[in-house]
Amino acid sequence: MSFVIYDLTFLAIFTIAIVWFLIAKRKNLEREGIVFLYKTKIGLKVIDYLGTKHKKVLKILSYVIVVSGYVLMATMIYLLINLIFIFSQRDLVQIIKVPPLMPLIPYLPSLFKIEWLPPLYFTYWIIILAVVAIVHEGAHGIYSRYNKIKVKSTGFGFLGPLLAFFVEPDEKQMKKSKIFPQLTILGAGVFANIIASIFFFLIMWLFFSMAYTPAGALFNTYSFSMVPVAGLSNITIENEQLQIDGINATQVMINGKSYFMWDGHIELLEEYEEGYMKVYQDLPAVREKMKGAIIQINDKKIMSHDDIREEIRKHKIGDEISVTTKDDDEILNYDIVLGESYDEEGVPVIGVGVLISESSGIRGIMLKMMNAFRDPSLKYEPKGGSDFIEFIYFLLWWIVLINIGVALFNILPIGITDGGRFWYLSVLGITKSEKIAGISYKIVTWIILAIFALLMVYWGIGII
Repeated sequence: MSFVIYDLTFLAIFTIAIVWFLIAKRKNLEREGIVFLYKTKIGLKVIDYLGTKHKKVLKILSYVIVVSGYVLMATMIYLLINLIFIFSQRDLVQIIKVPPLMPLIPYLPSLFKIEWLPPLYFTYWIIILAVVAIVHEGAHGIYSRYNKIKVKSTGFGFLGPLLAFFVEPDEKQMKKSKIFPQLTILGAGVFANIIASIFFFLIMWLFFSMAYTPAGALFNTYSFSMVPVAGLSNITIENEQLQIDGINATQVMINGKSYFMWDGHIELLEEYEEGYMKVYQDLPAVREKMKGAIIQINDKKIMSHDDIREEIRKHKIGDEISVTTKDDDEILNYDIVLGESYDEEGVPVIGVGVLISESSGIRGIMLKMMNAFRDPSLKYEPKGGSDFIEFIYFLLWWIVLINIGVALFNILPIGITDGGRFWYLSVLGITKSEKIAGISYKIVTWIILAIFALLMVYWGIGII
C-alpha cells in the first residue's frame, strides 16, 4: 500500500484530534483575530535554565546573532531582487511553478507537479513544523531570559486545524530594554534556525553515507558537439527524423559526419553568422532514445561511468551489447550496436553523457545542497531497498530546507516578521528618531510588499 494512504489517514486523525482539543479546551483559549491561542507553562523551566545559567556563552553568541541578522537580511533582500529577474522569465516560471506567496503546505510538490523536489507528506510537515517552531521560539525565549525579560507563557496557536507554537515574552519589558538586547532576542530565532539547518544537514550527510549505495550511472544528455555556425555553410540536411528530449530533430551531415539537429536550430541558421550550434552525434543511444540510469551492461553490474567505459572497451565498434537501465521503477532493456567515438578514433561508445547542472537562483541552491555529498553522475538507492530509508532521508532534507527558508523569510524587514522590528530598531539606533525609524519601517515594508505583488503578476503571466 502506498505511504500516501497512511499519510492521509494520519492527516484525518490529526485534524479530528485538533478539533476535539479545541472543543474540550475552549474555555482556556484566547482569541487574537482569527487565531486561537492555548497558553501553557511547558518548557519554561528549560528556557529559564538555558537563559540564566549559560550567560558567558550567550553573551558571545549575542554579537554573532546580531551580525548574522544583518548578513541574512542583506542576503534575503538580494535574493528577493533576483527573484524579479527569475519570475520575469516565463521558462523559469514554468520550472519553479510555485507562486512566490504560496505558504508551505503538505503535498505542495505534488500539487504543482514539481519533479525536482522530493515529496512533502503531511507527516513530514507536522514533524518539521514542530522542529522549526521549537527551535525558533525557544531561542526567542532563551534570549529573553538572558536579557532579564520575563517569559510569560509558551503554547500553541490554532488557525482551524493548522497548528503553530509560540513563546510569549513580556512585551512591555522588552520595549523598555535597550536596542541591542532587543536585536538579540529578535535575531535569536533566525540564528537558531540556521544552526538547526547546519546540524540536520550533517545528520543527513552521515545518514546518506551509511544508508545509501551507488546503484547505476546516470546520464542526462546524449553525446553532442558544439559546431561553429560559420562552419555550417556546407551542411547537408537528410530526410531522417527523430525526437530528442521531446523536440523534433533532423539528421544532418557536417564535414562527412552524421548528426541530429533540432528543427528550430536549422531554421535559425540563416539568421546567425557567428556563435555555436548544438548538434547531437549520430550514436546508438540517441537513436534508441535511451533513458534512465545504466545499471547493467551484458552481465556486468554498473556502479559508475568508469564501469561503463571499462565494459564497453572490452568490445569493438559494431559489436552488439545488452544495456539495462532503470527509469524510476521501470526496468528497460536495449540491444545496442556500439558506435565510434567522434572524439577518439577507433574507440567504441554508446553515446551518453552527463552535464552537471550550474543552475542559479533558488533551484540552483537546492540542487547544489542536494548534491553536496553525492556524485550527481551516479544513481543511489537505499541499502536493502527499504522505503523507510528514503522516508527518513527526505524528512531530513526538508528539515534542512525549511529551516533555511523560515530563517530567511523571518529576517525580511516587513511588519509581520522579526526582521521588521529588527529593521526599525536598527534605524532607531542610527538616527535616534522614532519618527524616522517608523517612516523607514513603513516604506521598506511597502516596497517589499510591492515586489511580492510584482512577482505574483509575473508568476500569473508565466503560468498562463
